[in-house]
Amino acid sequence: MVQKQDFQNLDQRADYRRRFHEILRSAHGARRSLLGGASLTGLIDVVFNMFIFFVVITTGSQREGFLPGNLPSEAPGQASRQVPALPIWIAIYAGNSFDDCRVEVAGLKQSPKTFRQLYETLSGLHVAKAGLYEADNPVVLRLGAGVSVDQMVKTYNAVVLAGFTNIQFVRSR
Repeated sequence: MVQKQDFQNLDQRADYRRRFHEILRSAHGARRSLLGGASLTGLIDVVFNMFIFFVVITTGSQREGFLPGNLPSEAPGQASRQVPALPIWIAIYAGNSFDDCRVEVAGLKQSPKTFRQLYETLSGLHVAKAGLYEADNPVVLRLGAGVSVDQMVKTYNAVVLAGFTNIQFVRSR
């Protein structure tokens, strides 16, 4: 900082001018930029671009988890809907003779060889015997080409004796 004492001891005009410029240079040197004389134009551009980027990012659409939704509430008097169970698929294929046919239960590794084994397998799947399927669970009988009425009736009887009540027939092509 320039003080009054610096100007009092000067006698000549040239000395005064030289001393004045030295004092101004020393005062100007103390006010140097923190960046060391670097241009701020590039820095301002970068900061402005970052500002635009963050404004665009934060004002985007709402994410899915935050969308409002009106879900129906269950009335106290209504019974809740149950998810329908998957059907049990039983395929019947005709064999070489009248009594010879092949029966496959979908999802089982080993197919029953006789109608008695089919009954035992299905009764093991029923809830009454610690199985997973209710009595009204759909059982679909897929009849292959050449299956006789007798084979169809025997399969149907095995399903009914196992305790299932919702039996459907499908003819395979």
